[in-house]
Amino acid sequence: MAAALRARDWTAIAIEFLIVVLGIFVALQADNWNQARQDRRLEQVYVARLIDETRANLKILGEHERIFEDKVRFILELPELAVAEALERDPQAFMYRLDFSSYLAIPDLRSETYAELESSGRLALLRDTELRSSIAANLNDYRSTRPVFAEAIGDYRRLLFETIPGRAYYDYRVGAGTADTAVVVNAVDAFRNAPGFAAAANAEVAYGSDALFYMRAFSERSEQILRRLQAVNR
Repeated sequence: MAAALRARDWTAIAIEFLIVVLGIFVALQADNWNQARQDRRLEQVYVARLIDETRANLKILGEHERIFEDKVRFILELPELAVAEALERDPQAFMYRLDFSSYLAIPDLRSETYAELESSGRLALLRDTELRSSIAANLNDYRSTRPVFAEAIGDYRRLLFETIPGRAYYDYRVGAGTADTAVVVNAVDAFRNAPGFAAAANAEVAYGSDALFYMRAFSERSEQILRRLQAVNR
């Protein structure tokens, strides 16, 4: 190019200049292409992890749905339940249902991968903007809803723990088995006949029904997110 300048060979200068510009352009395009390829690979890694986490969350939600479904059914059955017969059939199963009838709260959903994408500024790796928004909305809504279920509405749990002998819980949880069935039968009768039982049981059924409603809603949304993630992962 220096020789062309001295000779004032403008055609040669133009050609040399175009070659330099083209070289830079090709190098930049190659770099962009390589970066895009790396981003797609990284996106696949994160999507695979999000799929695993979403499946784990669906399993957790499903397990808690079953617990709350049985919780509500048990409380509805309890006023007329033949406790002695239930204990005779399977004492451990009865104590399990009685114990979980006071179950509180819903679990944390796993969100490690999304949190990592967010904190590292890599959310843009997920090219599907609607998918990003759906994941964020689902997690944020779940986090804001979860504290609502950290405490029961009424006194069911307090009445239960004040009435059923602590020894019965000890034997059921960590001891040799269910305590004297006659003691448990009498305790459950006292629990059912307590002045505040009807109101407490009604409030607990309402609490459990609300928890079931929201868990099923979050399960449905998580299923939709899982389908979108699987579509991206194809």
